[in-house]
Amino acid sequence: MNSNLKMDLTLEELAILESEMIKKRKNKEAAWGLWAGLSFFGAHRFYTENYGYASAMLLTSIIPIIALIIMPYTTDLENFSTRFFLGVFITLLVGSVIWSWIDAFFLNKRMDELNDQIERSILDTIKEQRKLRVR
Repeated sequence: MNSNLKMDLTLEELAILESEMIKKRKNKEAAWGLWAGLSFFGAHRFYTENYGYASAMLLTSIIPIIALIIMPYTTDLENFSTRFFLGVFITLLVGSVIWSWIDAFFLNKRMDELNDQIERSILDTIKEQRKLRVR
């Protein structure tokens, strides 16, 4: 995607770009592995540096799980309000699972955009260093 920005780079600058991309590039296989194993908790979102959504996914999974584990021991399950909250927590968990499956359709695109952004950042740094050398 950043081919226009790379056109005027020297061989040395291209080598620097490639070595930096090897260090900083996000791996699709790693993202898919995190999605397959921990998508329910937003691990793939943390990996793609999408921290807001990752935190939301984590909270919509952890809070209901903890509540569903604790509720049978601490409350009367025949109470209407308890059953209402039980339904809310189950809905949150189902929503989190559906959200993680929807994420699968967009994971490759998100990875490509993130890697392009990383490459653009490295290119900007290389061009800034070039300007400093010229002065």
